[in-house]
This record gives sequence, structure tokens and C-alpha cells, in this order.
Amino acid sequence: MIAALSMIVILAIAVWFYQTAQRLNLPALAWAIAGVIVYYGGFLFWMQVVLRSLLGESFHTHGFWLGIGMDVTAILAGAICAVLFRYGVMMKKGRKPFETSF
Repeated sequence: MIAALSMIVILAIAVWFYQTAQRLNLPALAWAIAGVIVYYGGFLFWMQVVLRSLLGESFHTHGFWLGIGMDVTAILAGAICAVLFRYGVMMKKGRKPFETSF
């Protein structure tokens, strides 16, 4: 079930990035792929760096509910990274430079 949630989030991010890129006249497929890569980067960083160091041995020997919590927080971390990337990079890239008319 958690894997399905992650796939839904990934698909939503890819579609969101694709549509935004089209609206901004940017290469849509490249930005959709970038959004997914940033999501996975945030997911893996949270899971492998943050949670592994916080949980110690429990990272490998966790129970059901801790495992669910780990997965859900990793999905949220990945989604937050994608949102920040969209607003911090993609939206700035899509801005048109000021046009001066004389």
C-alpha cells in the first residue's frame, strides 16, 4: 500500500512539473523527469541519511508501525524537496526577462 502511495505521488509530481513546464514554455519532459529525480533524491536522503542515523539499529529491526512511519515521512520529504525545487528553480527559469521598450 505504501508503495502505491509513493507511485501516486511520483506520478502527480511528474504531471505537475510537465504541465507547469508547458505553461512556461520550458522542455516539459525534461522538467517532469527532473521533478521525479528530485523527489527520489529527497526520499533517499531522508531514508538513508536522516532516519538511518536517528534510528541506529532500529533502522534494520523495526516493527510494522515504525516501518510505515519511515516510509510515509520519506514520501513527504521527497515531495517537499520536489515542491521546493519547483518554486526555487523551475519557476525562476520560466520567468521572462524584463523587456524594455523605448
